[in-house]
Amino acid sequence: MKKKILSVLLASAMAASLMVPMTGYAEEKSITVMVESGSPAEVLANATAADFENETGCKVVVDAVAYTGMYDKISTEIRANQAAHDVACLDFVWLAAFADAIEPLTDVDTSDFLPTLEGSGTVDGNLLGYPMWVNAKILIYRKDLISEDKVPTTWEEYQALAQELTTDDMKGTCVFGSGSDAVCSFLDFACQAGAKGLVFDADGNVNITDQAYVDALNFMVENANADYTPADALATAATESQELFTNGQIAMQLNWSHQYPAAVAALGADKVGCAPMIAGSAGIGATTGPWYECVMKNSENKDLAQQYVAYMYDHNADYMDLTLKIAGRTSVYEEAAKEAGNEHTTAVLDTLAAEQSQARPMVTTWAQIEEVLTGVVESCIGGADVTSTLESAAAEIEAIGK
Repeated sequence: MKKKILSVLLASAMAASLMVPMTGYAEEKSITVMVESGSPAEVLANATAADFENETGCKVVVDAVAYTGMYDKISTEIRANQAAHDVACLDFVWLAAFADAIEPLTDVDTSDFLPTLEGSGTVDGNLLGYPMWVNAKILIYRKDLISEDKVPTTWEEYQALAQELTTDDMKGTCVFGSGSDAVCSFLDFACQAGAKGLVFDADGNVNITDQAYVDALNFMVENANADYTPADALATAATESQELFTNGQIAMQLNWSHQYPAAVAALGADKVGCAPMIAGSAGIGATTGPWYECVMKNSENKDLAQQYVAYMYDHNADYMDLTLKIAGRTSVYEEAAKEAGNEHTTAVLDTLAAEQSQARPMVTTWAQIEEVLTGVVESCIGGADVTSTLESAAAEIEAIGK
């Protein structure tokens, strides 16, 4: 009987011991990082995850989401007061909308940020993330057809050379008349024509009826109607322009900088050159397309998340090894420029350093405003009056607000 009681007691003790956490076992640490699927961010996040875990003991879970679903996914988390993601890689046009849900960075050395990137990552005085990369449009041209001394630097030179290069088989250039690329081109030219603040001025007033925007839109319409561009501007954006260029149907394009290494790969380094963005009456200027790596405020692992975004900024040069060859640090661009095939980095540095280069407005309503501006470009290329179209659009944007 005593043996039976002792056996029961021993069994009970063993069962109880299994319910008590063993000392020396640490709970597994992990953070979840949202990236755009198919982007350089996804590739680099996966490539560096094991190294970060070795350094910190923290596992990195990469959640790749299609661009069209990223905004809605983060918005849903914010409304639910949850943080399924500790870190999010975000297009800067979303920062204003998510500002209250992002943990501001403090004591960050921004001296190596590429020009414009500190400003475009700051909302209400708070820096919201480390820059991952920036894109801007530059001039990409057929250097087997255009000698170095004839590379255009102004609107007038660009138009004259486009006319000169046009043959029965090749147009001189093209116009972006479709979607968000059309809006960015419109704002590029507005920068070059002297716009101070894009869409909104320093006092927050809608400024798209200013002369700089009239000149920019007239420049686009004039080019779209010229015989040195293809007739289907309303169906042309960055991808279509690149196809025209690599297929030998246009001799020049004002396209995003990452299209340069792709064009070199397609045509050969002997046939493709690049230069800074062209200049209007106010000089060189372009609008930018940066992305930032941000820590979400509701994260339960904020310390680890902050370590991670700093770690990824330290590894920013690794983006230059990926297909797009774009990054977010001046030193990375300067070093990359020493290697053949990275000439676009110098063109971007010169473009971003220009006084008139500036980011799109940091407003929560950018998606609605961009729709209005898309309609402006498409309508005017389609024949609508520039001045009255801009006046109507200004009223719409004022009604939308910031």
